[in-house]
Amino acid sequence: MTRPLVVTLAAFLLFQSAGLAREAAAQAKPWNQEVATALAGELEDAVSGLRDAVRQSPNMQYPTQRRLLYQIMDNLRMIEQAATSMHASLKNGAGMEETLPTYMRLQQIRRDTEVLAQKVEVTAFTQPKLDKARDILGKLEPYYPPQPKLET
Repeated sequence: MTRPLVVTLAAFLLFQSAGLAREAAAQAKPWNQEVATALAGELEDAVSGLRDAVRQSPNMQYPTQRRLLYQIMDNLRMIEQAATSMHASLKNGAGMEETLPTYMRLQQIRRDTEVLAQKVEVTAFTQPKLDKARDILGKLEPYYPPQPKLET
C-alpha cells in the first residue's frame, strides 16, 4: 500500500519539477543575480511598513471596512515575510529556481490582496506606498516565469 503511494508521489514531483524547468525557460530576461538581489532588497524596504499605513488609515473607524482591512493587513504581513525571505535567499546566493516558489507566493498574495483592495477605499496616504511596492515587483517580473493574470 505504501509503495504505490511513494511511486505516485515521486512521479508527481518529477512531473512538477519538469514543469518548473519549462516555465523557467519562459522568463523574459536572462537571470541576473545582482539585479534580482538589489530589486528584492528594494521590495523588502517598500513593503516594510505597509501594514502600519493601512492600520493608520481613517477607514479603520468604519466597522464595515475593518474586517477587509484586517484581511489586507494579514496579506501584507505574509508579503513582508516572503519579501524578506526572498531577499535573504538571494543575498545568500540562491538563484531563480530556488527563489521561484517564494516569488510565486508573493505574486499570488499580491493578486489576492488586489481583489480585497477593490472592496475598500485606499487612502491617498497608503496608495503611493502600494504603488512603489507594485512597481518594484513589476521590475522583478522579467527575471521569473510569467504569472497568471488576474481575471476581473
